[in-house]
Amino acid sequence: MAAAFERFARYGFRRTSLGDIAREAGISRPAVYLHFPNKQAIFRAAASVMHERALGGASQAAQASGGIQARIGRILAAKLGSFFEIAHGSAHVGEILDENSRLCGDISEAARRRYLRILRGVIDEAVRRGEIAPAAAGLTTAAAAELIVDSAKGLETAGAARLTPLAYRRRVAQLVNVLVRGMGGPSPTRRPARSPGAWAPRARAGARRA
Repeated sequence: MAAAFERFARYGFRRTSLGDIAREAGISRPAVYLHFPNKQAIFRAAASVMHERALGGASQAAQASGGIQARIGRILAAKLGSFFEIAHGSAHVGEILDENSRLCGDISEAARRRYLRILRGVIDEAVRRGEIAPAAAGLTTAAAAELIVDSAKGLETAGAARLTPLAYRRRVAQLVNVLVRGMGGPSPTRRPARSPGAWAPRARAGARRA
């Protein structure tokens, strides 16, 4: 799988042959055929391995201590970080994403449902502890989980070709901050959140000064 990741990232899906992967792995081509009939099967297996590793990391992040913002950030880092690290700098990011959609849609969708369950559990726990209130933003906990995952996925797709891994992590942290605060969560300085009514006088005062 490590050899497949390396070859697909370096040369793209179309230019990578099963023999290329065998040479990268230091084994014979017939040995590869004992396990995989073609490179499409290897690509699917590689996608499955990546998702399983990420899901394991996301589960650990969900069980860790810390506030809701830190925990969501760690879950997203586990979910998306491994792909971004592999894809960053590759001239074939678009092709890899296209092939992933074509060959691995079922794998990705099954993994997405598991990610959502993990994230929803963390959000439900934060609601019970009074950290956030998705309902105040018109969201169920399920809808909040979907919004977070889909927004982070959009950052991954848009940024893979132009952001460094460090810049990508910063963008994800900014996204989590915006979404958590939108659900009534604390700011990074952990100042107490005001009630919606507390914002109105200040907004009107600002309008009078303007």
